[in-house]
Amino acid sequence: MILSLAVYTGTAIVMAWLGWHVGHREQRLMAAGGASLSLLSWEIIASVIIYTVVSALRWQTSWDYNMYYNYYVAMQSLGEYSRENFEPGFSLVTHAMSRAGLHFAFYFAFWALVQIVLIFYALRHRKVLLPWLALCVFLGPYYIFWMGFVRQSVVEALFVVMVELIIRRKFWWYLLLSLVSISIHKMCVLFIPLYVVPLIPVRTAKRWLPFALIVLCIALGSFPQWIRWIFDHLGQLAQVLGYGHYHRLFMSNNLEYAFRAVIGPSRLFPLLSCCVAIWYYPSIRQMFGNDSYLPAIYRFSLVYMGYINLFANTTQYLARPGELMRTCFVFMLCYTFCFLWRQRKWIPFALMALCNFYYVFYEIAKFAKGGGSIYVPELYHTFLF
Repeated sequence: MILSLAVYTGTAIVMAWLGWHVGHREQRLMAAGGASLSLLSWEIIASVIIYTVVSALRWQTSWDYNMYYNYYVAMQSLGEYSRENFEPGFSLVTHAMSRAGLHFAFYFAFWALVQIVLIFYALRHRKVLLPWLALCVFLGPYYIFWMGFVRQSVVEALFVVMVELIIRRKFWWYLLLSLVSISIHKMCVLFIPLYVVPLIPVRTAKRWLPFALIVLCIALGSFPQWIRWIFDHLGQLAQVLGYGHYHRLFMSNNLEYAFRAVIGPSRLFPLLSCCVAIWYYPSIRQMFGNDSYLPAIYRFSLVYMGYINLFANTTQYLARPGELMRTCFVFMLCYTFCFLWRQRKWIPFALMALCNFYYVFYEIAKFAKGGGSIYVPELYHTFLF
């Protein structure tokens, strides 16, 4: 428990300070007529190293760690996967690293490095968001998710880079990166229709409309029986997305896919954060007036929140496609935090902080109260000790 507190809070504070320092240093340089700082500034390099090392040393951290660990070790000892349906791009990297005899820590470090470099690249012109990113990721639930779903976390990070291609109308480059993403996770075939989302006009003055859409998704998600028809007719799509072996869960004669999810902090707090972002979005847009990236991130955040609540009372596998936009939602949280801090709106800022900086402490407290176990995915472990 002490190790978990030290790792999560320590990493959050150090990376937040580094992000704050590079952001303010860049602002001072640009105010004096200088150029923006590159990603090779010492603060960014230090952040990348810290993130990668922390991720490499983790041990049984998050849900799917054992799966990836076992597959990698099996590849080293047997020369083949015990699972045959990994995507070719992901398999290529795994084959190369395992046959080179690299320790599994280097394997997890590689994917963490790819992830954080992509995220920092997406924010290269928005370094003022970096301190809020560090706090949201390590004190919120996002690091746990990213470390568990390795393939998905990498394509999530790639997607926030691809959003810029949509803004600049670079469809063919976007399509190419979509194909690269598909080689890592089949589910990324959904990136192609997502190209149109930032192109949808949204009137910022009509705040009631996104609120109404979120409420509608919550209402529909509370009674998910309507999903039965979809899965009776779209079984082939599930096969294409790599979920054919889960299709039996969604057949009409099997209601295992529908259940009543518990409404707790993990669901309510992101909703509250989204409501704050919607309410202040016109002002946030005004403050970041020249940032064409913000409107696209805002739209994807709304789609993410709507989708997650639409399928909240179903199996986790139905929620997975919406999670491709999770990092967009994290970026929107960072924009909102930055705005509230600069405008000194302390009450909504305190609400946002409560909703987003609670997760690690909450999970560790639950672990301490409920007793220890061999495998606790919410806690940080290291293979060194």
